[in-house]
Amino acid sequence: KYWVTVKVEVEERLTKIRQLEKELIQSERLAAVGQTVASLAHYVKNILFGLKGGVYLVDEALKENDTDSLKDGWDLVESNMGRISGLVLDLLEYSRERKPEYEKCFPNEIADDVCKLTQESAKEYSIEIIKDFDPSMGEAVMDPKGIHRCLLNLVSNAIDACIYDSNEEKKWVVQVRTILEDEGMVKFEVSDNGCGMDEETKKKLFTGFFTTKEGRGTGLGLLNTHKIVQENGGTITVNSQPGKGSTFTIRMPYRDVATSGATGKED
Repeated sequence: KYWVTVKVEVEERLTKIRQLEKELIQSERLAAVGQTVASLAHYVKNILFGLKGGVYLVDEALKENDTDSLKDGWDLVESNMGRISGLVLDLLEYSRERKPEYEKCFPNEIADDVCKLTQESAKEYSIEIIKDFDPSMGEAVMDPKGIHRCLLNLVSNAIDACIYDSNEEKKWVVQVRTILEDEGMVKFEVSDNGCGMDEETKKKLFTGFFTTKEGRGTGLGLLNTHKIVQENGGTITVNSQPGKGSTFTIRMPYRDVATSGATGKED
């Protein structure tokens, strides 16, 4: 009788524990949703303020027949429309299931194109982009569109990290490296000597809509990067120190066309 009573009590407690676990998971999910909504609402609110400011300038310029102010107002409207468009595209990218589009490509050329695309925005803030590509890297079967998106986001973030750095005496540098590893993996590294991050910030990077760009970002860029890397069977890691900069490292499987005999696109 004693053991029966003990067994009943244990089962009741286990049931209670399971119920508490379910409630905890549910509350964590609700908290995550709340955090996401709050982050997006804050970001959208800033865009709306920008749009209202642009519309006001346009209205006043039309009344005064002021061509210069009209252009300034319209530029502000266009800029914020672009931010809305970018937000919608990021949300769609994050929400949909994406299959990697494997085809023959040159990883070094993908990295080089990203450097060219970001060169002007870097130059505007006197940031130097350094390219260090592995010459042994040949043609491979990979996911060029996915890789391009990941690198473009990381390089853009690296430039922002330099812009946000309070040490204006520093010569800011963003370095993009490709390395062909022995175990059939290619490594992409994006480093900067900008503001860097503390341990608490690093822990939050790939968890939810977290951003260090107050009023300018939603955190979707890194979430999408992480998602694409995982879809390709790869990994992404980060090393960073406050005031010294950050290094993001992506490792992805690599199939050399010359040695594997791979041809064209794959399903």
